[in-house]
Amino acid sequence: MTMKRAPRRQAGIAIITAVLTAALVAAMVAWMAWRQQLWFRQLENQFDQAEARGVARAALQLARLTLRDDGRNNQIDHQLEPWNIPIPSIPVENGRAGGRIVEQQGKFNLNNVAPAGRFSQTGYDACVKLFQQLGLQASLVNALADWEDADSETRYPGGAEDIEYLGEAVPYRAANQPLTDIESLLRVRGFTRDVIAKIAPYVSVLPEQTPINVNFASPEVMAAVIPGLSVSDAQGVVSRRAGKYFEKLSDFTDALPKNIQGQLVAGSVGLESRYFINEIDAQFGRVTMRYAVLLERNRPDIPRVVWQRRR
Repeated sequence: MTMKRAPRRQAGIAIITAVLTAALVAAMVAWMAWRQQLWFRQLENQFDQAEARGVARAALQLARLTLRDDGRNNQIDHQLEPWNIPIPSIPVENGRAGGRIVEQQGKFNLNNVAPAGRFSQTGYDACVKLFQQLGLQASLVNALADWEDADSETRYPGGAEDIEYLGEAVPYRAANQPLTDIESLLRVRGFTRDVIAKIAPYVSVLPEQTPINVNFASPEVMAAVIPGLSVSDAQGVVSRRAGKYFEKLSDFTDALPKNIQGQLVAGSVGLESRYFINEIDAQFGRVTMRYAVLLERNRPDIPRVVWQRRR
């Protein structure tokens, strides 16, 4: 009886082995097909990414040429300029693209507090006034001044130099140089994302000391920069440029209250802008790329790229 059962057992084992082998082969084939599909997806994503980058470069070049031509044609920048109109997302071959040019000198330049590492009382006072108008503590400006200026003397209250930063859980030193962008503020004592979000509409970070362009400045920024000017008075000045712009600096000063006209600090305001941020959006397939590019225009040359970042 034992001799007769052995072939049946062997046949059963062979069938099980064949089924397992078939299942293993099927799993390997499915895995290989999945890997091949994944490879094709990766190739498609790389192709879409290359397309998006190409369109972004073309959009940046167009913005630079537009600003160059504008600089050659006039010496005044204002909100009615064609370049100030955002380009909505429009279809391009195999994708969509859009963007805008955002003027930066209508905002208060945070690096005016200590340009080139040298403390500026005028810039400091303007920054304090702006922060107070926004409901923020003036002590934040002490921390900003300490971060930017070249000395190691801590300002009180709220300031911080190397000795304070080296005591942090992750120690580091004060930069003792101008900010590079607004995100740099996260390393400055007291500045949180909530604080940055509150000041972002009113401030810029530019690599040199700059006047504000009164054709773009908000009432808050205008009141911060011009001693004695209130926000309500600044709102009246801004209303004077509605639907038009100040063609001469004297037009602007004439719009100020009489008792303020003599308070203007030389070089603190102007009608020309040199710095702009070009925001670019490009979408191809499953890839979306967003860039922000800071441009510096030196008339009549093509604007220089100061920095370019993903956003």
